[in-house]
Amino acid sequence: MTTRRLLTLIARIRASRRGNVMMIAAFALIPLTFAVGMGVDYSRAARLQTKLNALADAAALAAVTKPMMSQTPTAAGTASYNMWYQQAAGSEGMLTSYAKARSTSSSTTSYTSDDGTFLVTITDTNTNGLSRTATVTWHAASKNRLANILGMASIEIGGTAAATSKKAPNIDFYMMLDTSPSMLLPATSAGLTQMTAATNGCAFACHQTSTSSSDPGGTQKVNGTYQDYYAVARGLTPTVQLRTDLVSDAVSNLTTVATSTAAANGAVYRMGLADFDYMYRQIWPTTPISGFNVDSNLSRVKTHVADAQVLAYCRNNQRICNTSDNDTGTNFTAAFTGALATMPLVPGNGTNVVGDTPQAILFLITDGMRDELSGSSRVMGPIPTSLCDSIKARGIRIAVLYTKYLPESASDSWSISNVKTPYLTPPDKISPALQSCASSGLYYEVTTDDDISAALAALFNKAIATARLSQ
Repeated sequence: MTTRRLLTLIARIRASRRGNVMMIAAFALIPLTFAVGMGVDYSRAARLQTKLNALADAAALAAVTKPMMSQTPTAAGTASYNMWYQQAAGSEGMLTSYAKARSTSSSTTSYTSDDGTFLVTITDTNTNGLSRTATVTWHAASKNRLANILGMASIEIGGTAAATSKKAPNIDFYMMLDTSPSMLLPATSAGLTQMTAATNGCAFACHQTSTSSSDPGGTQKVNGTYQDYYAVARGLTPTVQLRTDLVSDAVSNLTTVATSTAAANGAVYRMGLADFDYMYRQIWPTTPISGFNVDSNLSRVKTHVADAQVLAYCRNNQRICNTSDNDTGTNFTAAFTGALATMPLVPGNGTNVVGDTPQAILFLITDGMRDELSGSSRVMGPIPTSLCDSIKARGIRIAVLYTKYLPESASDSWSISNVKTPYLTPPDKISPALQSCASSGLYYEVTTDDDISAALAALFNKAIATARLSQ
């Protein structure tokens, strides 16, 4: 009985497979352990790649920050390179030699640096301001722990990042103000009513130096003394605001707008002042500053806006007493010729690249009515747009603020026949010429009761906005 039980037990042991399962499990444990370990290594590599991609983004952005946009491509590339290594050096598990020398190349518009681990390329486009692209490509390895036992010491990782930014260009603004007698028009409807009532129908505040009973044209006796209509306008209550007054206020305010805009854009804006009537005059600066007829001190420019003075005539048709000039006091040929002489032959792109110079924009503020001598002949009507084309051919843009010449201001019989009928109504021949003179998108029109200061600021902002476009 005991022998039979023993034989039965032996037979059951021989038939059992539980020992094989344990052996199979033991053998399977080894590759499973390495599989888990490699998964851990790959996970560490993925985390390291995510971190280094973020650093690559930061390195690309370091080259296009607002302060760096004022630096050269080489300086931007160096900043990007330093950003990468300062942050990447402490990355756990990263296998990279930081001692590798980098090969570099640079020009005025690009920079490339490559040390085998980190490649940065900076490219500047200098058309209509500075547009910069920074491209970063990196290559590294993540150190393995468990997989190293199988001869896989590391996992290759890498990535690419890019950043682009645009910088507003440096711009020189050449302000040219029309101070001819036709700009002495009241700026408001109320002022027009006041002026015409006080002068028996004349809307213009003509400025004359000869005022007497023997020469009453354009003058009026006030409190026993003859005054010209300019003095009449100043003596009315309330004082009549003239267009020339608002133009001066607008240009003065623009210097403040330009100062704050330049600071916000990280650009340098300079400004020059000129006026014209029968001739062109450079108001400020009176001599070039560093070779240009503009000043970067816009607060100082503001103090010289009042230097633009309206033209005084001796009497009707005589700027100089006893010398007839037929009131030819708005010489656009002289104005544009004078402007051409004070502006650069070839303006720059407005970048901070060594040797580059600012862009240039001519601002023309006028009522657009030409009245000048050409030889011995009087020429009236629209402005000579061929001279505008000569300015634009240099790469200088023109912004035009048209203070509309009102048909109702030409009220006497001579003005109706020689000004209103041929040039103002209908069709209007003054504004089309001014629109043609202006560069694309840089034309603005104001009339009675409009805010000239706001209009000039809007025109300025248009000029800035279009200047910031880049290819």
